[in-house]
Amino acid sequence: MVAELIASWGQMQLPDNCDIRCLIVENDEHPSTQSLIAAQPVLPNGVPLDYVLETEAGIPFGRNRAAKEAIARGDDLLVFVDDDETVAQDWLVSLLKGYRESEAVLLGAPLRIAPPPDQLTWFQSLMHDNLRFSYERREALTAKTATLNSQGRAVIATNNWIAETALFRDENIWFDESLRFSGGEDTRFQRDVKSRGFAIGWVKDAFAYETVPCQRLSFLYQYRRTRDQANTNFQHRLHEKPSSRYKIFLKLPGKALQILFLTILLPFTPQKSFIRLAKRAGNYTGKLGAAIGTRSTHYVKTTGH
Repeated sequence: MVAELIASWGQMQLPDNCDIRCLIVENDEHPSTQSLIAAQPVLPNGVPLDYVLETEAGIPFGRNRAAKEAIARGDDLLVFVDDDETVAQDWLVSLLKGYRESEAVLLGAPLRIAPPPDQLTWFQSLMHDNLRFSYERREALTAKTATLNSQGRAVIATNNWIAETALFRDENIWFDESLRFSGGEDTRFQRDVKSRGFAIGWVKDAFAYETVPCQRLSFLYQYRRTRDQANTNFQHRLHEKPSSRYKIFLKLPGKALQILFLTILLPFTPQKSFIRLAKRAGNYTGKLGAAIGTRSTHYVKTTGH
């Protein structure tokens, strides 16, 4: 998937008046993709491709290493996509155009699901359909409320993300390294930027595409992913408002009825209801787990190789 990302970088159109570098930050004890980058130090569109190894395990450490590299080079902007994604040819042009037309210092953009891998089982294909429905619904809801200068209901996630490096260098806002394996460091970064009074925006037409490996096309994986994300977010909520811990228990009967209703719907709306059920159940059990003191370890084990 890293090779596919690099290939899409090499095909992307380049914005005017920009000095661009693509950087792979590998988060591991030993380099395993360095040779891939060394084989093509300059991409077909003329963009240099670099590599660094961040040996401190955890996504926030990798993110912060990228920011440190950008600051050391004197870059004004930092852009993130994930290693399981590809980008549209006009992605960077659209992203930079949106930034230049906005007053925001941090902006997100849509993530769409890539076409399914070959040779899926029937249920994996069904789950891919469910995920596509979920992505399309989230993008449509975000487009109704978010603008170039307002985040609306958007979650500004690092799967498609642009920010001024001054946020790190001058404002000392970094990805929270205490969230080493739990995830949620990007939503916390978004909250920190917002709390300082900065504008946050949304670029509706800069598209990245996520490849979902077969291992993640299961009900259990989607449930666990949502559970762990909800757990991390609710931990922050409890820190701000401890009384939320008790309210979550009062919601148990209503949540149980919702889950039962979605279970009944499964035979009638299979292209939508499996992912809804996984997310609804995962969301509540993640919050419930946070209330009783458990913490997410979602990224301890890497999937999708």
